[in-house]
Amino acid sequence: MDFIIAIGGLIINVFNTRIKYGWFTHYQSKSRPLNYVSLLLIIIGLIIIIGKAYLNGQLN
Repeated sequence: MDFIIAIGGLIINVFNTRIKYGWFTHYQSKSRPLNYVSLLLIIIGLIIIIGKAYLNGQLN
């Protein structure tokens, strides 16, 4: 379940990105609120994963 939250945020972020070509390649989000939601999901997923590993004694 933890990985699903983090990977879901990554998938939302990937499909929300558009490429703008110019002198350098720029990546922009199509929807800024959806970008914030995806980043929040990634952060929550990583906090849960790291928290579980810490509480199980795997990071000591």
